[in-house]
Amino acid sequence: MPANVQTIAYYGDVPWHGLGTKVPKGVTAEQMIRAAGLDWEVALRPARGAREINRKGEFSRYEVVRLPRLKTKETEVLLGVVSRRYMPLQNVEAFEFFNPIVGDKKAYFETAGALGEGERIWVMAKMPEAMEIVRGDECFKYLLLSNTHSGDGSVIVKFTAVRVVCQNTLMMAMEDGQKAYRVRHSKQMQFKLEELRKFLAITQDVFQKAEESFRRLARIQMIHDRLEHYFEAVFSRTEAQKKKDEKPERWGFLRKMFESQPDLQLPGVRGTLWGAFNAITRFEDYKQPKQEEQPEQRLERTWFGGGADTKLRALEKAKELAATWN
Repeated sequence: MPANVQTIAYYGDVPWHGLGTKVPKGVTAEQMIRAAGLDWEVALRPARGAREINRKGEFSRYEVVRLPRLKTKETEVLLGVVSRRYMPLQNVEAFEFFNPIVGDKKAYFETAGALGEGERIWVMAKMPEAMEIVRGDECFKYLLLSNTHSGDGSVIVKFTAVRVVCQNTLMMAMEDGQKAYRVRHSKQMQFKLEELRKFLAITQDVFQKAEESFRRLARIQMIHDRLEHYFEAVFSRTEAQKKKDEKPERWGFLRKMFESQPDLQLPGVRGTLWGAFNAITRFEDYKQPKQEEQPEQRLERTWFGGGADTKLRALEKAKELAATWN
């Protein structure tokens, strides 16, 4: 497998990177963990050079190590260095978050895996019903959970959608503007995770509002200079570019995609704000012309990094503009 894409399991079509272990629909958390090669645990060890700081025998810093699985020749792997307040969340505990909805057939596991040596693990659960934005243009609904064992980051659950005709990944925010639900690796983690499970109750409401927003975008025609106005809102020009009335190269790339990409020429999509929004999401997912990326770099960027932030900003700006345009 390519460097840093450690293990993947999936249900359905082969992922874009062509890798992974295929599983049947409806597998349990335990089965998905095993298929994805995530059936290992982490432990804390006093970090090299750390000093003991209190009578409880606590040290100032700890190493997070991945433990060898039974009956293997694996050795311990250092994943990160953390403070004494850090509380690890085991992979099995992360997957248990989905047990209430997977067990009730309200969702099923579609993909799961790890990056690097296991510094980040993720699992995506697919909801059963799709959103139809216009006829022939559907989006599947997902919950995406990620957890880090490196000490860098929280336990995160995001709302995402995947546009069927092109496999663009769309990021969504909650009504209060939060990008995701986050739980820090602290001694309050278990209490917060209980809150996180209650968070499932709002999933249908979030997706319902997202579907209404997407349909609203599909009703907005990008007449006059609206397309450039939208690009400016998402990718602001520098002051120097404004003085010279220069348009960023990215704008031209996006306009060409907006006007010629086959999935953006569908009836009801062509020439709309929905089409413009999806030009940006496609650009972030597939066409970033900066440098060649390894699969794990692309996944990290488009699901968790700058690409995910840009896609969410593109949606929020589109919604703001849609409220003022007829």
